[in-house]
Amino acid sequence: MKTRLDWRLALGCVAALTLLFGIQQWLGQPLVRRNLTLATSLSLQGITWGVWLLLFPAIAWIARRHPLTGRPPAAWWLRSALEGLGFICVHSVISAVARWALQLSVADDLGQVVMNTFSAGFASNVLRYAAILLAYQAVVYHHAVMAREQRAAQLEADLARAQLTNVEACLRPHFLFNTLNSIAALVREDPQQAEKMIGELGDLLRASLTAEPQRQVRLDEELAFTAKYLEIERVRFQDRLHVRIDASDEARRAFVPHLILQPLVENAVRHGIGPLEAGGSVVVEAARQNGLLHVTVRDDGAGMPKHPQRDGGIGLRGVRARLAHLYGTDCRFDLEPASPRGALATIDIPYRTSAS
Repeated sequence: MKTRLDWRLALGCVAALTLLFGIQQWLGQPLVRRNLTLATSLSLQGITWGVWLLLFPAIAWIARRHPLTGRPPAAWWLRSALEGLGFICVHSVISAVARWALQLSVADDLGQVVMNTFSAGFASNVLRYAAILLAYQAVVYHHAVMAREQRAAQLEADLARAQLTNVEACLRPHFLFNTLNSIAALVREDPQQAEKMIGELGDLLRASLTAEPQRQVRLDEELAFTAKYLEIERVRFQDRLHVRIDASDEARRAFVPHLILQPLVENAVRHGIGPLEAGGSVVVEAARQNGLLHVTVRDDGAGMPKHPQRDGGIGLRGVRARLAHLYGTDCRFDLEPASPRGALATIDIPYRTSAS
């Protein structure tokens, strides 16, 4: 994270430090012989602090490459010490040249002025460099903490929306209306099938209402829930919807976020198969690949729009937010056109056989 320097504040600090240490240097001389005037003391301190201000962008650049996080190891301290020694040497050379050019140095030889500046101000410059470095690291750490808190707050909001989306996906009025119409049509023609649909609809609503964004379940349980949803849709679509679920035994033992597949299959049925008069098929596949659980939801329906939203609809954004919350950068979620037609949703998450 890059922290910008407020140059007005920095110049104000340099002016204040120059005045403070300049007056201290002038008053600290023996009363019997004051060789330095107040103007000379202020000039010398102005050079000292002004050069540190010029070196600050380089100090900040190196500090960003090696940030202070947690308890620093010995290598961090050694690297900081060597870098600090380098900055002190550069500071001494620039300060000596400035003093020599302004005729503020005691010696006339430039090399001697450099040596005198380095030896006389070494201890003070060590403290100055350490103060500048630690102050900058503290500001960077503070900004990082604030950024993490903002991301956490945003993620909590996304997770809450994701949970509501799962409920809304099952309670959506058109879904309930169509499902109830299908049940009503089956009551006389096929009472057993109607009873089965009522039970599946009840299971679907119960699972949605008790869903928690951070809960994880075995994939076979998640597939069973997905199968209930697809069975309801298959009865409603009749011969227009074909469903296939293919998952290896090893994949079925893996743990996944609860209700993570439902928005994907709902998206495939509603936007892929729904618009087509001839219907189509939805295929859910899962397998273990290179330490990851690889899950795909494919349809051969209408396909994706020419100008899709960057992150998809709210349901897909909820899926993305939940995966990022649970797995960070160790997961992948893509939605892309399938070949020769339709859409393909892909999820890759770490393969785990326990909810951790």
